[in-house]
Amino acid sequence: MRKLFSALACGAAAALVVFSTSASATVHGWCGGGASSLCVDNGTNSPIALNPPNPFGFASSPPGETGSLAITILVPDNENAGFAPPLITGAASATANLFSATPWTSGFLDAYLGISASPANPIGAYLPSTEALDPGATGFFVYQGAVGTQTLAGPGGPPNQLFNITSVPLASYIVGFMNLGVNGIEATANSGAVFVTVPCTPGTPGCSVNPPPAAPEPNTLALLGSALAGLGLPFWRRKPV
Repeated sequence: MRKLFSALACGAAAALVVFSTSASATVHGWCGGGASSLCVDNGTNSPIALNPPNPFGFASSPPGETGSLAITILVPDNENAGFAPPLITGAASATANLFSATPWTSGFLDAYLGISASPANPIGAYLPSTEALDPGATGFFVYQGAVGTQTLAGPGGPPNQLFNITSVPLASYIVGFMNLGVNGIEATANSGAVFVTVPCTPGTPGCSVNPPPAAPEPNTLALLGSALAGLGLPFWRRKPV
């Protein structure tokens, strides 16, 4: 029993080491394939007016961080629960699967994911901007895709690797988590999260937004009524008394 307790204690200590991260290490979203990012940190997020937001990638501070990278997409929770999982292609391919059928609506993203990461990602860093564009949102469905071991370029970019993603709903976020092993899990800086500011195009892969059926114009209704009257078919039939 003592040996078992020692083994558990060592495991717990190791877990604490794995999940302790330098607060100065951060991941930053990057948009576009040029020397300058198309989504510039505005102090709250990094907005992009492209959907799908391709290409995109990540940089790190300090530069040259190497670890296992998970791309995480935050989708407003008032979207269709059957939203197709986003597909990630480019430097690596992955399907971003739904983490839980219960959306993230409070607290910190790392705690919701069952990990400990730095910097902290409170929902208050994301939800207000989403609510401004999508007032019906109260949180996020979280999708994650693992793209393997990557080495990130420095914040001056461009990234060492670029990814493409299928369309995502308006007011979604793209963030990253880099597992550095014994150095912990490095998260996206809150203001460095890629924030999608335009709706996806209905009918494109991954876009759950469907255009509402067009209401017939008054002239169309009048013509339809005339046609039905010509056929001896009234708009409605009086019930027999």
